[in-house]
Formats: sequence, C-alpha cells, structure tokens
Amino acid sequence: MTARPEPWQVVSSRVVVADQWVHLRADDCRTVDGRRIEPYYVLEYGDWVSVLALNADGDAILVEEYRHGAAVVALGTIGGGIAPGEDPQDAAIRELREETGYEAAEMVDLGVTWANFGSQTARVHHFLARGCERVGEQSLDANETIAVHVLPMDDLRDRLLQSYHQLTWFKARERLAR
Repeated sequence: MTARPEPWQVVSSRVVVADQWVHLRADDCRTVDGRRIEPYYVLEYGDWVSVLALNADGDAILVEEYRHGAAVVALGTIGGGIAPGEDPQDAAIRELREETGYEAAEMVDLGVTWANFGSQTARVHHFLARGCERVGEQSLDANETIAVHVLPMDDLRDRLLQSYHQLTWFKARERLAR
C-alpha cells in the first residue's frame, strides 16, 4: 500500500520578483521522509473571476483579446482580478460591465476552483450572468483591447482555449440544465 502524501515543510522562503504584475517566491522544502526540494517556485497571484454571460436569447457574450503569455488572440469568458477586499460577485459584475458594456439581471455563483494548485496561489471564482443587456460602452484599462462577440452557447465547446474558460462554460451548462 502506498503511503499517504503529507505536506512539505518550508525550510526557507525568499521573494524572487515582486512588482505590480507578479509576485514570485522560491521555497526550499523538505518532505516527510527528509528529501530536499529546492527551489520550488510559487506564483502568488490574487484570485480572479470568470464570467459566462448570456443575453435574454441564451446566447453567450464573450470577449476576444490578445493573451501575451501564449502569444495568441483568443476568445474567452469575461474576467479579471478581484481587488483586495472586493467581493468576488462584485468583481464579476464590475468586469462584465467594464469589458463588455453589459449588465446582468442575475449573477449566479458557480463555485471556485484553483487556477493551478501546483505552482500558483490563485483561485478562479466562476459565475453565470443571466439576462444580460447592453447598457453602455466598454470601460477598458489602458492595456486592454477587447472585442465583444455574441455566439450560440452550444458553439463554444471547442472555441474556448483556456481551461478555466472551458470549466466556466461546463459549470454554466450544468446549472442551466437543472
């Protein structure tokens, strides 16, 4: 029988990079059986939201933007960082309005998942925005260029390239099927 995994002991930790975009630390760790793992890098990101928005007809409102990490222009759910002290649902409402100009009649909490629990501290809060109507223009950050698309919900299965975007879509479909 295989031994049950146990948490590593952090022997020491140091900050490698800390600026407005990223906080990277290097941990020197020891396993329960005494093996050393050093350095083990951890990205300390804040939590963010992922919102699948639907209009009154049930079509999805999505955003398309350049994603520099992968160097791709990709279609995805609405999302962004949660400000310190901000409620995740309030962040979802804010991001929907800023990125698309839409507001929702109902915001449904679909739960939370880890973004990448192997090397990041961030969690993704998933939401379904129902009954969305356009109420104004986008209010984008200086570094954002976002195109808004309205597409049939069922056409999205293979069009969302990022795993958490797909997960939000699956969670929304499950909720809508109830």
